[in-house]
Amino acid sequence: MKVIAAVGKNGTGKDFFLEYIRDKYALPMVSIGDIARELAARDGLELTRENLHKTSQKYMGQFGQTFFPEQIVKKIRESGALVYLVSGIRPPSDVQFFKDAFGDDFLLVDIVISDDEVRYARMLARGSARDGNSAEKLREFDAGEESKFHTSESEKLASVTIYNDGGKEDFFAAIEGFYEAHVK
Repeated sequence: MKVIAAVGKNGTGKDFFLEYIRDKYALPMVSIGDIARELAARDGLELTRENLHKTSQKYMGQFGQTFFPEQIVKKIRESGALVYLVSGIRPPSDVQFFKDAFGDDFLLVDIVISDDEVRYARMLARGSARDGNSAEKLREFDAGEESKFHTSESEKLASVTIYNDGGKEDFFAAIEGFYEAHVK
C-alpha cells in the first residue's frame, strides 16, 4: 500500500495535484476537509474557511490533535486499496501520524508556487468565496494557517517537492513524472 498526501500554501495546487492523480489513474481519495465540512454542516455553520478552521479546532480540542487523521487512517485501512490519496493534511502532527501509521508507504509531497503574486492571481481566478477577494486577505489566510497549523513545518517534512510555477501543461507533466517515479 502507498498513501500519498500533499502539503503547501493555499492556492499552490495541492488538491489539483491529488485530483489529477485520482482522476487519471482511478485512485481513491479522502479529504480531511470533507470530514471538517461534514462536521461544520452538522453544527449548522456556513462552510467558510474561518468556520472550517473553528470546526477543526473544536473537534481536535474535544477528541485530540489526531482526531481527523484517525478517521482517515481507518478509512484507508478498511478500503484495501493499493494506493490511496489524502487531501487536507496541515499540522506536523498529522504528518507524523501518517508516517507512524504507514511508515515508508507514506509519501508527502510539497506543492510550491515560488511567486506569491502568481499564487494569489490563480486563487482569485478560481473564484472560490472561501479565498477572499484580495491579495491582502489571502496573506491573512496564510498567516492564520501558519499560526493554527504550522504548515511551514509540515512542508519541511515532505520527501518530494513539485513546483507549480509554469502553466497547466508543465504541472501535468510534473505530476505524471512524479507518478512514474514514485507510484507506478
